[in-house]
Amino acid sequence: MIITAKPGTVTVIPPTVQQPKPGQPYGKKLRVAAYCRVSSEKDEQLNSFEVQVGCYTEKIASNPEWKMAGIFADEGISGTSLRNRDEFKRMLRHCREGRIDLILVKSVSRFGRNTVDVMRTVRTLQSRNIGVIFEKESLDTRHMNSEMMLAFHAAFSQSESESMRGNIIWGQEKRRQNGIVTINPGMFGFCKDADGQIAIDEEQAAAIRMIYQAYLDGDSLTAIKHRLEAMGVKTASGREQWNTAVIQNILSQEKYKGDALLQKTYKASLFDKRARVNNGEMPKYYVVGCLPAIVTPELYDRVQEEVARRKAKRAASEKVQNPLAGKYSGKYALSELLVCGKCGAPYRRATWAKKGKKKIVWRCGCRLDYGTQFCKESPTLEENALHEAIMRGIAMQYIDKDADMEVLQANLGKALAPQAEGGIADVRTRLAELNQQKQELVLRCLEENDDGKYDLLLTNIVNEMRSLQERLGELESQKDSHKLTEARLVEINELLERFSQQDMAYDDTLVRKVVGTIHVKSAEEIEITFRDERKLCSRLS
Repeated sequence: MIITAKPGTVTVIPPTVQQPKPGQPYGKKLRVAAYCRVSSEKDEQLNSFEVQVGCYTEKIASNPEWKMAGIFADEGISGTSLRNRDEFKRMLRHCREGRIDLILVKSVSRFGRNTVDVMRTVRTLQSRNIGVIFEKESLDTRHMNSEMMLAFHAAFSQSESESMRGNIIWGQEKRRQNGIVTINPGMFGFCKDADGQIAIDEEQAAAIRMIYQAYLDGDSLTAIKHRLEAMGVKTASGREQWNTAVIQNILSQEKYKGDALLQKTYKASLFDKRARVNNGEMPKYYVVGCLPAIVTPELYDRVQEEVARRKAKRAASEKVQNPLAGKYSGKYALSELLVCGKCGAPYRRATWAKKGKKKIVWRCGCRLDYGTQFCKESPTLEENALHEAIMRGIAMQYIDKDADMEVLQANLGKALAPQAEGGIADVRTRLAELNQQKQELVLRCLEENDDGKYDLLLTNIVNEMRSLQERLGELESQKDSHKLTEARLVEINELLERFSQQDMAYDDTLVRKVVGTIHVKSAEEIEITFRDERKLCSRLS
């Protein structure tokens, strides 16, 4: 409880030391700095930037009560965040160090376009007895009785930025809807020609094709990285060291086949500086044939199949919990192809040492991890004997290469291509007929002013057209699959040609191309299932 005394006689004691004005040390010149910023790098903006710097330099120098404390200037930087405004942050650091008493700014929008940042910064400066003069708004924070006007101007600057952002987003959306595609000038594989159009950088394009082919040949991302570095190929930024994430992005970049998927990422708001992955929150646009193709669509699609296949397998370094789970190994083809005929688990490569001698063998993974608990009869195979049996099986299957490939190609053409092409043509013809009928019925409805008379007919036509559209999609998908099959067979033929003049030495690349699965039947026999779905048993010597 507060006890109040009785009023007495009051004597005023005047101050003995004169107080300085806000922001000005007593008896010293005011240390004045200026901050300038332009938000784009256009010529007219940069001219304004140079004018601001020159104007403030002259203004501070001409005032006898002021002392130059520096000109701080950010070029081509947005004012919606402090993150990339290095000069602005340097100026604030000088303020904290006590080297600035007053800051001159052209307007609140030059100081910042984020209301929260502007108000927080001004309050921090005021707590250090540092003033800010906004010339356009005639605001001096040293003599401001209320923050209301400053908050109003800051909010107006922010709304201007939001409005400009809305206009930019609208323009970008229209460009996407019209299929207008732009790419990063530094994108690996592309450059500008003499007319300023997008063109292929042939040297970098050769590296991209090598990456795609090496991946299909079974190389891991790490192996491709080492190959690029050994070849002396530099990244888009000129670095000699490659990153596997960059290689993975190249393998999944649809622009290399001539297409473009637009709006893969988006920014949720004006102040969200990090782009978010578009998982369906915003529309996407797929533009076909808008760029010069570096790889064929068939090669790109085959790589995507291989990417999906590898992702479906566990990593080679992952701890085995399910012995039947396969894995992908870029080092040994048999790590994903060789399967135990007893329990179905993949075989693994192992080194056996006995009496000082080492021997490479392949052993059932389930047997290695759990002993005889789940698999009691799986044999152990010596690597050399296994390799010889596999190559003998390939030679037996493709010994008469030329005749065999001709038969395969002929069968493929008869079984797949005519049916798909004929079916597509028939479906498109029927769709055209139904579309014509639908248009005629619509005209009749308009002429007779009766939209119920032909309602049943129109419904039947629309339903049939919907079914035919689905069928057309299936047939075109089959057609693409047929192209991939043909490309694989041609590739197999080219690979086998390399072995036509010499003995069939074991080759991981050839095995990956030709073989689908190898089942270990016993210690003496393996069953090879080839990628063309034919099977053959080969004995181990």
